[in-house]
Amino acid sequence: MKFLKGFLNIAVGVVFTLVAVLLALISFSVLVYPTNAYVAVIISLALVFIAMFFLNKLRRKLFKLAHKQIPLNAIITTAVLAVVMVAIFWIPAKTFESTGTTVAGYGFEPEYITIHTGDEIAVYVHKPVASNGQDPILFVVGGPGGYPSHSTKLYLDEYAKLGYTVYTYDPIGCGKSPLPKETSAYSMTHEVEVINDIMKHYNMEQVNLIASSYGGNVVARFIEQYPAQVNAYLSVDTAPIYSMEVNYPGQENDMDFMNTVEDVRRNPLVAEPAQITDYTSPRELARFLYGMNLMKLMGKNDIPYGSYEEYDYMISLIVSTATNSFTEGGKPTRHMNFLSNILNTASLESSPDFTENLKGKNTPPVLVVQPEFGIVPWQIHYQYGEYFDNVKFVTAPKSGHDVWKTEIGKDILVRNGDALFRGEVIPDEYTSTENPFPPTSDGAKK
Repeated sequence: MKFLKGFLNIAVGVVFTLVAVLLALISFSVLVYPTNAYVAVIISLALVFIAMFFLNKLRRKLFKLAHKQIPLNAIITTAVLAVVMVAIFWIPAKTFESTGTTVAGYGFEPEYITIHTGDEIAVYVHKPVASNGQDPILFVVGGPGGYPSHSTKLYLDEYAKLGYTVYTYDPIGCGKSPLPKETSAYSMTHEVEVINDIMKHYNMEQVNLIASSYGGNVVARFIEQYPAQVNAYLSVDTAPIYSMEVNYPGQENDMDFMNTVEDVRRNPLVAEPAQITDYTSPRELARFLYGMNLMKLMGKNDIPYGSYEEYDYMISLIVSTATNSFTEGGKPTRHMNFLSNILNTASLESSPDFTENLKGKNTPPVLVVQPEFGIVPWQIHYQYGEYFDNVKFVTAPKSGHDVWKTEIGKDILVRNGDALFRGEVIPDEYTSTENPFPPTSDGAKK
């Protein structure tokens, strides 16, 4: 009986401690937005001490234990929580500045234009030596939270050599585009309208659009709204055309279709991605993940604590880990915008499904580029034919998601893109319905 009493006493003590920890997390989460991390931690610790004091008093009464003058359990629990909470919520994480991380720029200085939100964005203009008289090209980068890199510039230079005026831009708050006045600027609606802003500013009547990755979500919605303004669309391993699971669940739940979707190939010459823990500490990871998930849970449009620079660095680490694109010193090679990534993704997932309207529009010609080592399966890309009127395909062997980073990929993009924009025959058109790059036993992405 004495053993059972002792066991129950310990068990109740553990439960009360867990209750105190939960109280600390809940109170911090509720208080941090209306106050700040410092105030929220102090008040949370005070509540924990008070709760533990009375809970232990109740426990001693339940088990008829001797009264203690000093509330040792309350002091120890509060002290341990104080160390953990101060370490996570008060001490900053790494930033690009604190780690001395420099990221290569685009290659020349942008022009700045004012968009419909009243914010500015950075626009890069490639001017040809002699114009070919064709509609200009506008490149829409992937992300969200990304921006065109120096390798993008080298790719777009090739079109300028052919006589095209070529534009690309740093999306709202990304790259050299200043942070927006309001975080509500990070939304699919604004992302789409930025294309229209650029066209108006540079007096474009029609444009040839190129999109990579997530940029395909932006361009597809732009075409749905302004089909007559687009001469042609070059889709470079772009994201699925449909909205995500919230408003278009049929895609995910259509098991007959999903069973036909094959894994994309993994490049056997590229090492497996590293682990994020190789580049950051558990404390910094906990600080980032708690802040990110709290922001999502509370439905907020801003970070709960810390600085934008911390979150940008962490999301950049995560992206660099996933793509295995670190510098030799183990530093990220891109400076992602955390808020743009999180808020635009949330906006994408909750935006109304636009695909039925898209199917009814007279859409421009579309050329879909399927790289051998891309990230979007062939069967998903092949579905583009259900949404656009005139869809053709080309393949890019030995190329990854950023197709233009290989010489063969860049050559395929430029040669076939030029033909698309001129309304000519696609020289490397892939006409089969079969997956050009079926997964292999040693190179499939699992």
